[in-house]
Amino acid sequence: MWPRPADPNPLPVLGKDPPCAPPAPSSLCSAKRAAAELPAGAAHATPSGGEGRRAETAGHGAGPCRPRRPGALWPRRTMRPGLSRRLLLAALLLLLVWTLFGPSGLGEELLSLSLASLLPGPASPGPPLALPRLLIPNEAACGAPGPPPFLLILVCTAPDNLNQRNAIRASWGRLREVRGLRVQTVFLLGEPGWGSRGSDLVWESAAHGDIMQAAFQDSYRNLTLKTLSGLSWADRHCPTARYILKTDDDVFVNVPELVSELVRRGGRWEQWETGVGPPRKAKAGDEKWDGSPTLGSQPVPLLYLGRVHWRVQPSRSPGGKHQVSEEQWPPSWGPFPPYASGTGYVLSASAVQLILKVASRAPLLPLEDVFVGLSARRGGLAPTHCVKLAGATHYPLDRCCYGKFLLTSHKLDPWEMQEAWKLVGGSDAERTVPFCSWLQGLLGILRCRLIAWLHS
Repeated sequence: MWPRPADPNPLPVLGKDPPCAPPAPSSLCSAKRAAAELPAGAAHATPSGGEGRRAETAGHGAGPCRPRRPGALWPRRTMRPGLSRRLLLAALLLLLVWTLFGPSGLGEELLSLSLASLLPGPASPGPPLALPRLLIPNEAACGAPGPPPFLLILVCTAPDNLNQRNAIRASWGRLREVRGLRVQTVFLLGEPGWGSRGSDLVWESAAHGDIMQAAFQDSYRNLTLKTLSGLSWADRHCPTARYILKTDDDVFVNVPELVSELVRRGGRWEQWETGVGPPRKAKAGDEKWDGSPTLGSQPVPLLYLGRVHWRVQPSRSPGGKHQVSEEQWPPSWGPFPPYASGTGYVLSASAVQLILKVASRAPLLPLEDVFVGLSARRGGLAPTHCVKLAGATHYPLDRCCYGKFLLTSHKLDPWEMQEAWKLVGGSDAERTVPFCSWLQGLLGILRCRLIAWLHS
């Protein structure tokens, strides 16, 4: 029986490493093996065919035959440079998309800044609004001695929500001066329903001096009327306030950070420190200070700042508190224009005047935040998105989020309002401790939104 011929290219045996890597045309080892397998006479002949030239060329300049790495069956392969570049570009693109459209809210802020160029020209002023008379006008709320309010906070509340108002008075609503700038808080109410005592509001106003009441039935469907009454009151009785925040009585407001945010958006800090308030003692030839802000040639620009909602369709659910009938908003009009959430939005004094001038030309909707956004659009003013304003999102109590990164948080009961204040506005010793660790500060608002998502 003839012996079985040996396999010229034997497969490697598991557990036994061959002395060299598998044959490769480009290695010197392959060239030497090929020469050894030729007949004796041909081994010393000069290669004349293409195969010989390829073997000689492949072996030229190659290094010695190196043993295989122990335990390896196949040679190591390195990543191609083109593939690594594509992976890097894909990672950068993913990071860009996450930054623009992820929880940071940067993309929404950039998108809101582009709305102004898409708005039509402002409409002509309409007739004066027919607003209800004031039962508790509180004309002296902004007339205290000293500089005018930098920030006026209008809180929409119901007559029966006394505990909620007291929680605000004992927490963020107690602040009267923040970083050298005056802050004033006023509660907006209508008339209580049957079974409630209106005299209690008169007593409450006399005790605290922060109530403004108008003659209309206080209900959710009359929230637009309440907000317009508050804005009209602010324009008439507090005209020197630079910014107006409209919010609700279940919202926690980070007043110090909000003031800092408005200063950054409206001018340099030094302008407000030296420009708002009584000037130095008058000298001969100086004009007498009349109590209005003296900012020189730096007027406060138009500002409509909030958590912007995009392309919201009207609710047609019968009996719902957000219901908008087809007579109020026909289907042919499509979705609502962009507007800021009514839980907390900021208007500059000039924006308040603009909205009041054109509000009578807008359809009167029961949704006050939609109505304000529609009136602002009629006046040529677009909302600016701010991710730090929570909108309808409730954030669990967290010292870093409430003290540093959030300007508002929604759906807090009186107990949570007090606890949030203890976290961020307690004793002077507590305020000296940093709100956030270095890692929390690095994650920023993304961490806060993740916490809210996990608790939702």
